[in-house]
Formats: sequence, C-alpha cells, structure tokens
Amino acid sequence: MLLMILYLFTIGLSASSCGWLLLKAERSRVTVALSACQLLVIIWCVPQLFLGFPMTKETKYLAYGISYLGISLIGPAWLIFSFSYCGREPGRKLKALLFGISICNYLIFLTNEWHHQFYRYFQVDRVVYGWVFFVHMAYTYFCVLLGMGAVLGEFWKKRVAALHLGVILLSAAVPLGFNLLYLSGWAGTSFDLTPLAFALSSFLMLLAVLRYDFLDVNSLAFGQIFSSIAEGVVIYNKRGTVAYCNASAGEWLGIREGDSFDIIRERMSGQGIEMEPEREMSAREPVFTLENGGKIRIRQYIKRQKDKQFTAGIFLLTDVGEYYERLRQSRELAVSARRLAIEKERNRIAQEVHDTTGHTLTMIQSLLRLIRVEWEQAQTRRERDPGKVLRPGGEADSQVTEYLTQAQELAADGLRELRVSINQLRRGTDGRLVTEGVYQLAKQVKEMEVEVSVQGEDGPGYSHLSMAVYECLREAITNCLKYARATHMDVILKFEPDRLLLYIFDNGQGCETIVESNGIKGIRNRVKEVGGQVRFLSSAGEGFQIYICLPAERMERMYDSGSDSR
Repeated sequence: MLLMILYLFTIGLSASSCGWLLLKAERSRVTVALSACQLLVIIWCVPQLFLGFPMTKETKYLAYGISYLGISLIGPAWLIFSFSYCGREPGRKLKALLFGISICNYLIFLTNEWHHQFYRYFQVDRVVYGWVFFVHMAYTYFCVLLGMGAVLGEFWKKRVAALHLGVILLSAAVPLGFNLLYLSGWAGTSFDLTPLAFALSSFLMLLAVLRYDFLDVNSLAFGQIFSSIAEGVVIYNKRGTVAYCNASAGEWLGIREGDSFDIIRERMSGQGIEMEPEREMSAREPVFTLENGGKIRIRQYIKRQKDKQFTAGIFLLTDVGEYYERLRQSRELAVSARRLAIEKERNRIAQEVHDTTGHTLTMIQSLLRLIRVEWEQAQTRRERDPGKVLRPGGEADSQVTEYLTQAQELAADGLRELRVSINQLRRGTDGRLVTEGVYQLAKQVKEMEVEVSVQGEDGPGYSHLSMAVYECLREAITNCLKYARATHMDVILKFEPDRLLLYIFDNGQGCETIVESNGIKGIRNRVKEVGGQVRFLSSAGEGFQIYICLPAERMERMYDSGSDSR
C-alpha cells in the first residue's frame, strides 16, 4: 500500500511539473522535450499501481507492456532534451536513430513469447530477464549519462556554481541508482522503484527551474535575437560572472561568457568610468572609446528581487561613433555653410556695387559727353561771331543745365543704391510693376534712343520679377553705352500667362566672340535666381541681342557671385 501511495505521488509530481512547463513556461523545443520526459514517467508509473493486485500472466504482461512504452523512450527523450538545452538541436536522422533503437527494443519485448530474448522466463510470481533487456537498459543508461555529460559540459563552460551542478547530477544519478538497486535485487521488493526515482528527479528539475534558473526559457527564446542585433548585450549574475555576451559586446569589450566582472571594470576604469556590479553607474550613460576610435554608449540596469537582493545586472552597449562622426560633419558643414553664405553675400554686394557704379558712371559719362558737345558748339558760335554776346539762360545754357541736373540725380541715385547694397537691403522694386522700372531706365538714357514695346498686360502677378528685369536691363544699357557704340536700343516686354519674355536689341558694332565676364554673368545669374533662361547672340556689325524667359511662378531668389567686368 505504501508503494502504491508513492506511485500516486510520483504521478502527481510528474503531472504537476509537466503542467507547469506547458502552461507557465515559454513554449520552446526545450520545454516540450522536458514535458515529454515527464509524460513518459507518468506512462511508466500508471501500470505499476496495479501490480499489487492479484492478476494473471496476461494482465501482468499487459501492464508491463504499457510501462515499458515509457521505459523504452525515456532515454532518448532525456538525451534530446539535454542537447536542446545546450543549444545543439539534434537533426532528424539522429532523432530517428535514437528512437528507432528504442522502438526495436520495444518490438522485441512485444514478441518475447516467440523468441524469449527479452524475458527468458515470465510468470506471475517470477521474471527472468534476457540479454535484450540488459542491452535496452544499457542503452537507456548511455542516453541518460550522455545527456547529463552534455549539460554538465555546458554548465562548466559557463562556470555555473557547484550548487547548480549538484542539482543536475542528482536529477540524473538518482533514477539510475534506484534502477540498479531494483535490478540487482538489493531493494528487497518486486516493485520497480525507478519511476519513484524519476519523480524525485522531476522534483529536482522543477526546483532547478524555479529556484536556480536552470531552464532559463526567456534567454533561450531571445538568445538568437540578442546575438543578431547591432547593440551589445552583457548579462552577469550575482557572483560577478558574465552569463551572456552577444557577438557585438564581445568584440567591443573583448570579453566572453564566463569572464569576471572585474575585467569589464578594469577596462572601464582606464577611461575614468567607475562601475560596481550591484550598483548602477553614477554617470548617466557614459561613452567608452574603443581602440579603433569608435565610441560606445553604456547603459547599466540592476535586477533585484522583492527583498531588494541583487539578482543580475545588464549592460546595453550602443555604437554612437556614427552619431559623433555625423555631429562632427554637421559642425563642419555649418562652418562651411556660414563661410559660403558670407562669400555669397560678399559676391552679391560686389555684383551690386559693380552694376550700380558701372551704370551710374556710364550714364554720367554719357551726360558729360553731351555737355561737352554743347560747350564746344557754344565756343564755335563765339568764334564765328566774336561781337555777339551770348545771353545767359539761352537754349545752350538750358540744355547744359538739364544735363547737369540729370547727372546730379544719377549720382544721388547711385549713392543711394550703394548704401542699399551695403546694408543688405533691396531697393524696393520687387513690389512695383515691371514696366515702371523699365520706363525709368529708358528715360534716364540720353546718349542713345531706347524704345520700349510692351505686349500683353503687366500686373501684380509679375511684380516679383521686376527686380530681375530692372537689373538685367540696367546691365544691358551699361554695356551698350560702354562698348557697343549704338544709337538705338529696342526693349520688348511680352507678358504671357505662365512667363515673361524680355528681348533687348541694339544696333551697335557687335562682336564675333561673346566673352562672359562680370556683366553678362550678372545677367545670367539673376535670370537663374528666378528660374529663367537667357541667351546671348551677336556678330560683327549686327549689334547685340539678349533673349530672356522668366517663369511667372514665384521662386526664392538666391544671390550668386560674379567676376570681372565685360
């Protein structure tokens, strides 16, 4: 009766551990393999409950048949669990071989009445084992011992504490010991105590799972993820031993699983980073510099139990070298951008000064030439009629006074535009109609005739182009007065719904080769600023032509540099 109670206890304990693994633990191959071992123990134990009751040879053989189904498979099931836990998942061929041997042994058991190789003698009161039975038991011992050796080797590699090793040794050694007692007859009973031993083994295994983290299903589930991420992950236990270290962390810190926390502390202290295994770092996320110049940001987390006892520590390492490199590059780009902005503004002002000064001085020079002509004509008249007294306020004086007044106004306008350019302001022509600036420039020219023709209707929709048109036409007039020796210039403005066309033609001497110096470059840059296109044409004796097309859609203007005068 006591043995039957022990068998019931065995079944209950195995069922509890199996249920806990299936319901509470993370589902993985390891938990499934361990649960299979517990189910096989239950199959092994259930028939043992009936051996204490009177039975015939046939019922006893049936009970043995059910029990040996669990016995035959428990060895390879334990071995596969051990390999899976150590991260060495056996292949299909190996699994087929392991379970194939067990199935062959079980088939020999089922056909024992024909050959008597498994049991030489089988009766209700006595059982004599055959050579196949001992081969089967040796095979089971081999599987259990091989699995135990694989687990011990994995624990030894990770430098697991002796207490953990002792639990695993007992979980495998206790069933083997009880089975040897039963087979040798030293137990003094016909009941097989091996299932009870496996129940104790299950209890030790469950204790290892719950208390000593033998079956760390979370790390098993996430191990592959941790090993593939770019960040470094280091986990150390309360003994200061590195329990886990993925490839990134191992490469950066030069550590591996099983190393002491002191190795990490020494390498960090070399750069002034102080750390303790059970206390978070005082510095928030310090940066560790690698030998190759890379930079690693370190975050430390401490895991404690409810009673505040230290359990484990975690380091997360992030490569921030690229961030610092980009930060350095962004700073260099910012400095370059400031220099470029200063250079652009300097060139813009230079272009403005060139255009304003060139146009103003050219116009004043033109007026001075006209004044000189008037003065020479007056002198000629005096020489022809010396006795005639020229009255002040005559026609010649009136013309000279007009030219001087215009020259004075041009000089004042030129100075005003220079101040605007230096103060980084615009003259304000962007807000007025395009034709206003064009007519203003045409009116200022006295040395040649400037004829303006407007096609279409000007309006506020083109006002953002007024400055570009004004500056381009001003530069064209300046160049014409300086180089072309023209007497007539045609300016045609054509307003279309989506664009503005500007044509400038003069009857000057023209040129065979167009050299794009500061004047022409200034026109090209201003047209480019508003997203337009420009073309220059000329030939000897055919004058100079400029074709400009400007989009009506407003664009942000950018001032580019120019260079030498045309």
